[in-house]
Amino acid sequence: MWSRLRQCREYPRRTHFQVPPNHPEKIKLSVPNKKMNRNKQVQYAIRNVPARILNLMDDYPLRAVGIIFILGILVSAAVMLNHPPSLKSGETDSWWMISLNLIHGHGYSLCLKQYFPFCGLSNQVTAMREPIPVFLFALVAWIGKESLWIAETVEAIIYLAIILSTYYLTREWTNSRSAVMASFVWAIYLPALELIPQVSGDLLAALCTTIGIFFTLRARKTQRTRDWLITGIFLGFAVLSRSATLVIALLVIGGQMIESWRQRLKRKELIRPGLLMFGLIMLIMGLWVVRNYVSLGRPIIGSSLTGYNLYRHNYMIDKSHYFRYVGPEEGLQAIENLIFSRRDMRGDENEAQMDFIYRNEALEIIKSHPTQYVLLSAYRFFPLWFDWKIGESYGRQTNRYSYLVMMVQGMLLILAFLGLKKKASLVWPVWGSILAISLAYMAVDARLLYVMPVMPLMISLSAAGVNKLLTSNSAT
Repeated sequence: MWSRLRQCREYPRRTHFQVPPNHPEKIKLSVPNKKMNRNKQVQYAIRNVPARILNLMDDYPLRAVGIIFILGILVSAAVMLNHPPSLKSGETDSWWMISLNLIHGHGYSLCLKQYFPFCGLSNQVTAMREPIPVFLFALVAWIGKESLWIAETVEAIIYLAIILSTYYLTREWTNSRSAVMASFVWAIYLPALELIPQVSGDLLAALCTTIGIFFTLRARKTQRTRDWLITGIFLGFAVLSRSATLVIALLVIGGQMIESWRQRLKRKELIRPGLLMFGLIMLIMGLWVVRNYVSLGRPIIGSSLTGYNLYRHNYMIDKSHYFRYVGPEEGLQAIENLIFSRRDMRGDENEAQMDFIYRNEALEIIKSHPTQYVLLSAYRFFPLWFDWKIGESYGRQTNRYSYLVMMVQGMLLILAFLGLKKKASLVWPVWGSILAISLAYMAVDARLLYVMPVMPLMISLSAAGVNKLLTSNSAT
């Protein structure tokens, strides 16, 4: 009996998250020889620091995430101090102004003539920005007395929430060490930090998408109705934060039905998850679509800027030099030329009517030059994932910071492919979401900003790739 008690004191019970000492992923520490001099012992101790850190991540993952969360607070505070909020920050001039119009009693309205030239005091009902971020920041503006500092603080809170959601998403399909590394990468991810000083729907869409995919992975294991319902709710919220995420929702619904069919499940179990998610997403989106139909005369599903972007970024494919991103000045000139050439316009068209005109003109050009359109869409992979030549389109030179971001993006892509090795079928909702939104934006318009809703998913795959490299190196 006393020998058993002694063993219990010497070998305490491990928690759920600890990795056993003989586990292949446990990093072996090099032990210095007692006969070595002091300098060599110090060298051995320094050499073991990375391995000790990784082993601590295995044994105490939640404590590690807590430290990373505190780091995120410090980093976001530094960003806020160095980049005070302003209407000129990113897309603040549209999202924030619609929110202010709401609390001032002017309704869901905004007039930006560079997009819709005929808007005015009597024609400024808008659908250019999705509703959930607008309503959130309208509440923030009302409570915070229209303070942009409060709005920036809310963006920082969303950024911090993604640290936790990235951790739990990664832990759901791989291990705790990869999850801790994924949360750390998001905490220092430069393009995400750039979004804190501006009011937009990108970080909120990233949070909703990450939580939605997390519950997708969990529901595939548990098959619980509750998990499928939560999946549908958060994917629906993501769609009304950034409408391009609708392709992610459709992918999850279709992919789940195909997977259930391949597993030869009963008809009820095959249809139930898809119907639950589809019904919830349609219910959430339906209110927005009905509002647009009533106020604008057309059932706009996402944003009224889709037609504008489709025309602006594809109008030049009949020209010799069309592998480029169309900047705002060139886009404005293209819109003016289009309006001048259309003699059938009355001059009082609202957003829905202009969206219809933009779409039709763009589709006519695309139908006339399908090969050029396909090639241009393929080229957009580079501005979408690396912001390639985006700065030049806005009159800025590509600096060292831009090249640093490009290098980081390249590393994340390579590591993500490594993390997918032998697990592609397990995590198809993760990589499928990345692929779906990439193809959607490559068909219309492409900037690094637009893949932000799936960057936590990309970082999750990349962290698994880093862990595979560390495990293979320790084994050798």
